Amino acid sequence: MQILRTIAIIFIIIYGFRLLARYVFPWLLKRWMKKKMGQFQNQGNTQFQERQQAQEFAKEHEGEVKIKSRGNKTKSETGDMGDFVDYEEVD
Repeated sequence: MQILRTIAIIFIIIYGFRLLARYVFPWLLKRWMKKKMGQFQNQGNTQFQERQQAQEFAKEHEGEVKIKSRGNKTKSETGDMGDFVDYEEVD
């Protein structure tokens, strides 16, 4: 009786997997592909819009020049490190 039960369980598992492979896995794959394609299209649209905005900004501000200065450094970088001592190496 146990062997018939084991064979029935194996039979159910095999046919259950075949049904999953035939119907569920393709459906999940199609759903995943549609999601990825939508993300790709949104990314492309976003990049296109950013490019358009950059071109409009460039047209509006054509010929303008902006100069950024770094400013004067009042404190030297080695000011608090101490004195520099020059030495010679003795053999």
